[in-house]
Amino acid sequence: MKTAIISVTMKGARLGQRVKHSIAPDAICFEKEGKTSGHEDITFSSMKDIIGDVFKTYDRVLCIMAVGIVVRMIAPYIVHKSEDPAIVVMDEAGHNVISLLSGHLGGANEWTSMIGLAVDAHPVITTATDVNGLPAPDVLARQCQFQVDDFKALINVNAAIVAGQTVPYYIDSTLVRVAEFEQAALAHVHGTVPVEVIDPVTIHIHATDIDTNRVSFLLDDAPCVLITDKVVPVGANTLVLRPQTYTVGIGCRRDAPEELILHAVTQSLADQQLSPKSCQSAASVIVKADEQGLLTAMQTLAWPITFYTQEEMAPYIEQEELQESNFVKQTIGVGNVCETTALLAAKSQTLLQKKTIYPKTTVAIALVTSK
Repeated sequence: MKTAIISVTMKGARLGQRVKHSIAPDAICFEKEGKTSGHEDITFSSMKDIIGDVFKTYDRVLCIMAVGIVVRMIAPYIVHKSEDPAIVVMDEAGHNVISLLSGHLGGANEWTSMIGLAVDAHPVITTATDVNGLPAPDVLARQCQFQVDDFKALINVNAAIVAGQTVPYYIDSTLVRVAEFEQAALAHVHGTVPVEVIDPVTIHIHATDIDTNRVSFLLDDAPCVLITDKVVPVGANTLVLRPQTYTVGIGCRRDAPEELILHAVTQSLADQQLSPKSCQSAASVIVKADEQGLLTAMQTLAWPITFYTQEEMAPYIEQEELQESNFVKQTIGVGNVCETTALLAAKSQTLLQKKTIYPKTTVAIALVTSK
């Protein structure tokens, strides 16, 4: 969690240092020239010179100044609640601390409360669920590092919660960490709504997909929250939260194009009925770190990717007795790329999909069994 504290007066700079030393020791304080606290932090001459980089670089930002200044400064950089950092504003006297932007997913509301406690300031939080004391699912998403599948569904569900409707939580029984997620959901709702562990293929059965000869379902129009990594049909008022449950190991030939890599990955996920939003990370061997097709494919999928050295991979291949390709081993020094890197990234010994060969690409999927 990268934290920035920005002040424009000497009094504000001293207050920022107080916040830093109380609850954010790794924070970087940006202090206006001539109005610093006396500590060795970063100085600036104009907010306009730094705010763009701070907004894009830091996860949460405390601005000690007037709200109007902050609103004008950050306006050009606001993108979406799924991307924006937590922006909190506090007056230089430390009377009020205000959650301004990205209250739930960014954690601004929580950050505001922490600052209020640290410096005895009054926390000002205006999100409807919070002021009514209602559990918002995007807060649970942040706490458990779930990805929100559809933000329109999030809006619908939060509106239903504020309107007083009961919004139950369903948790996919096939998830490895199902017990952990169930406890987190129960703690989040404080017994105010039902929390149920279910098999997502069997609840609310409405139709049978004859083409694939398997049972599919649509959740009723009533709003609910579903925690799963599976791709299943749901209604417009079903908020799907995606836990990070797997990693994808990728091997590819030299200069393999993005299109072939994307096809291989997409087909693998479809075969396992996995959502791309539940991927914790992708992985490959270090010699592929400059493969433009692979890098561009990861950007398209919005996945981080880790590259492992042959020295890291070889002992693991031997330990797990993974099958190797002599051709690949002669070429890069290790004979198993996709399975090995997927397992290393997942810190696991469980493959959901073993090495699967596609044109110029190989893909394996490993299960993430713990945090």
